[in-house]
Amino acid sequence: MRKSLSIAAMTAAFAASPAAATGGLLCTTAAKPEIKVSIGFGHVPGAPIVAKHLWVDGKKIAVQAPQWWLDDEEMRLELTDADMMSTLLVMRTKRNGWTYDGQVTWAGKTHWIRCKEN
Repeated sequence: MRKSLSIAAMTAAFAASPAAATGGLLCTTAAKPEIKVSIGFGHVPGAPIVAKHLWVDGKKIAVQAPQWWLDDEEMRLELTDADMMSTLLVMRTKRNGWTYDGQVTWAGKTHWIRCKEN
C-alpha cells in the first residue's frame, strides 16, 4: 500500500512540474515603431525554432525563421516573409546578465532591442 501511494505521489509531482523541454525569448524595442519578436525553441543543441511571431506597432506579421543562433554570449535571428523570399528583420544581440541586448534592423532602419526569457 505504501509503495503504491509513494509512486502515485511521485507521478503527481512530476505531472505538476513545468516542462523543461522548450524555452523562449520575448524581444521588444524601446521606441517607435514598437517591434516585438517572440521565439520558442528546444533545449538541446541544434534545436529548431518551434514558434516565431513578429508584431510591428501591434500588427502581427507572418514570418519564417530560416537562420538563427543562440549561445551564452549572443543571439542572432533572421526573419523572412512567409514565402522565405524576402528578409524582413535581422536581429543581433549580446548577453547582458539575464537579457540579450542589441539591435534589430526593420524596414531599413536599425533600432535598439532587449530580449528576456519568456
